[in-house]
Amino acid sequence: MPILRTLSVLAVLVFAVAAWLAVLLRDATTLHLLDGEMAPASISAAGGLPTSPPPTLDWQPIDQGALASWRGPYWLRWHSPAGTAADDGGRALRLSLRAASQLYWNGQPLAGNGRVGMTAAQERPGQVDITRVLPPSAPDTVDELRVLASSHHQQFGLHSADALVAVAPAQVLYQRGVLPWLIAAFATGALAAACLYFLALQRGRPQMPGGHLLLALCAVGMALPVIEAWRPVLGYPYPWHGPRLYALLVLHVAAAVLLPAYLARRFNVSVHRSLRIGYVLVLLVTVIALPGFDIRSAVVLLLSLLASAALLLRTHGEREERWPILALLLAGVLALLVAPGAFLDGPYFLLLAVLMGFLLLCHAAQVRALDLHNARLREERASLSLQLLQRGIQPHWLMNTLTCLQELIEQAPPRASRLVESLAEQFDRLRDSSSRQSVPLVEELALCRNHLDIVGQALDQTMTLDVDADDLRLSLPPGVLHAQVENALTHAGAVACAQHPFRLRVQRDGQRWILELRSACGSAPHRGQGTGTRYIEASLAASHPNRWQYSQGADGADWCSRIELTCAS
Repeated sequence: MPILRTLSVLAVLVFAVAAWLAVLLRDATTLHLLDGEMAPASISAAGGLPTSPPPTLDWQPIDQGALASWRGPYWLRWHSPAGTAADDGGRALRLSLRAASQLYWNGQPLAGNGRVGMTAAQERPGQVDITRVLPPSAPDTVDELRVLASSHHQQFGLHSADALVAVAPAQVLYQRGVLPWLIAAFATGALAAACLYFLALQRGRPQMPGGHLLLALCAVGMALPVIEAWRPVLGYPYPWHGPRLYALLVLHVAAAVLLPAYLARRFNVSVHRSLRIGYVLVLLVTVIALPGFDIRSAVVLLLSLLASAALLLRTHGEREERWPILALLLAGVLALLVAPGAFLDGPYFLLLAVLMGFLLLCHAAQVRALDLHNARLREERASLSLQLLQRGIQPHWLMNTLTCLQELIEQAPPRASRLVESLAEQFDRLRDSSSRQSVPLVEELALCRNHLDIVGQALDQTMTLDVDADDLRLSLPPGVLHAQVENALTHAGAVACAQHPFRLRVQRDGQRWILELRSACGSAPHRGQGTGTRYIEASLAASHPNRWQYSQGADGADWCSRIELTCAS
């Protein structure tokens, strides 16, 4: 039932996000974010770096946008609020700053972060995030953190410095940096397991529509938490911050393109080329024009979720899959509108992991259903192939041919000898092709011409098959054209087929092939409903699942049979 599936996937998503928030907000009341100030450092005449700011320094509140353009050296300072300084000495601070820095807590130096320099050559880049255990403070005092920093190695111009200081018990700071990513690791592992299951199931089977797009989207879904966790779990020198942000933006854009593309392919939604190009252009304009990586990513993901939801609303049927996917997409839209920053920091790839896991399992279920369907088709095809082979050597036809052969032996021995050779060749070709899954088009044409040659010799008339082909590099299920030729001879009559030659036209348009066979029309009312037609359709369904069309009918004085195939790229 679609309602049960929808509630199930939403419950999984809510559980994953709730676990993430529970770990992230644990002991949040003990975490204090400090307000800071900034000022350029005064360089002495000797040219050395200062160890403390002068008393007359003009401090101003930290402007993250302005600070992003400073290269240094410069001073930053933060004051802890009254009442948070007195404790047992187990506090620590976490400084987030894209710079090399030297820290002073209440005038006492703490372990440095890189090496501050007046030039890029003198500076050694520091880590973006550092944690330092703080010495005990006197009760009821206001602590002060001063930081001398420089950031000469910035490779990209960013809109915000994101300079932050948090003070909390050391255990809280370390847990906040690691524990939420255990939830992300679990989700990523579950997604990886679903991918491996899908790959194992898909191996050696025909590709379902959109399979490559889905795997590419899963790769993006697994790469996102790895890149996101790079900063809090492993850390890196600040020059790597810009490349990491660009990598995340590229992954967000890739997800925004792949998700609607897969859904359109999976649910067979036709999207006009101009709309596809327009959507990609809007994504590019968003990436180029909007300020800030968080704003760009949020808008890109919002466009992706809205476009995907719009595609699903255009589909009909398959409610078991469509409604759960739509519910997840709308949940993502709601979360983005309510709390875009929080959504990007973790719940987004949890949403993507749940969505991808559901899509992979649905896709795998389709593969299994297709396997069962193809097994039934193969059984039907084998039965029809046996009937067709029996029909090819049916006693009535064989008796007429042998009677003709006896007359030719007495009246025209050379023709009799040629007829015997043709019969032997046809039986050899029938035996060979009946044991194969597909045969080249040229071999199928040779079988058809061989059969027409036998009929023509028996009638002492010329039976021809003219071929107009752009390309003959195509394989077909054995006997598909041969069955159409036999149908024409049976229902229209051999004499009519001799007077109205067979004409085959083969066209290729990229991965699409069109085979159109024209023959004498005849007057049989039941033509196109017998064993030959069922054999053709079963053979095409088994060899080209969901990628074939077969139609036939009278077209003026012709009987026209048309096969359209889309070959997997």
